[in-house]
Amino acid sequence: METTEIKSLLLLLDDTDAEVVSLVEKKLISFGIDVLPLIENELAEIKDENVNDLANDVVSKINYKQLLIDFQTWFDSTEKDLLNGVYLVAKYKYPNLLKTDICEAIEKIKLNAWLEMRHDITAFEKVKILNYTFYNIHGFSGNVDNYQSSANSFINEVLDTKKGNPIMLCIIYMLVAQNLKLPVFGINLPQHFMLAFLEEDKMDLSTFDLNKSKKIFAENRGVLFYINAFHKGGVFTKTSLEQFVKQMQIQSNPIYYLPCDNLSIVKRVLRNLATSFKYEEDKFKANQVYDILYLLGEPPLDHFTDVTDSNFDE
Repeated sequence: METTEIKSLLLLLDDTDAEVVSLVEKKLISFGIDVLPLIENELAEIKDENVNDLANDVVSKINYKQLLIDFQTWFDSTEKDLLNGVYLVAKYKYPNLLKTDICEAIEKIKLNAWLEMRHDITAFEKVKILNYTFYNIHGFSGNVDNYQSSANSFINEVLDTKKGNPIMLCIIYMLVAQNLKLPVFGINLPQHFMLAFLEEDKMDLSTFDLNKSKKIFAENRGVLFYINAFHKGGVFTKTSLEQFVKQMQIQSNPIYYLPCDNLSIVKRVLRNLATSFKYEEDKFKANQVYDILYLLGEPPLDHFTDVTDSNFDE
């Protein structure tokens, strides 16, 4: 793969023969992400605006192809790390995003909470400290003005703007809490993703495998209470959630009140993203996100979307 070859191929993107353009595109895409620095260097010298636009389209296709490969690798992994999953979602829009930037932002929130945290206080008192750090010091809040925006599904944007939808606020809150060794996990409640604080004295986070033990939560590690990250970390009982489900005229299911695995969370983020793109009338991007969902083994389910006008606010 020579620089002169790449330059020649880029210039052929503007050829009048559609078949030639198609072959050139396929050739460039076949090189994979290794060709991207070379394309970038060549485009700095090519002044033809049309060639630049066509080349940038090829770059997008290369990045998307690599993203599918990365999602497949994540899906095939045993751990299915949550941070890695939402990082890949963000790379759909920000292919050059560094994971370290996300980790540093989460670590900063964690450090502020850790300075006030004590292990000899109750779970509720720990949540009060975490809430003060999350909402008062760092200023996170629900994005009520742009609830349906696709920006709510990208963790880097939510960390930057401090505004997000229920599931992304929950994810950030949960990542911070788990870094503090607090047993906070996601609850896949229809219409409004929430969190559960589990019994601390029965959980060893160093050996606990969330992805393999959904039933264990209900039988051996009960839920102490639920947390609504979209509304300032409000604490709720199971009865409150059951009333919400009834109010929404949704058939109740015990699974709604138990912690879910990381795959379910990432799928839900993707479903929200696809729905947001449809709302923004970007069918192409919505279909690309659907393709990622199919790769993860499940098509979108309408009743597991956070994009709704019905917000849980008790």
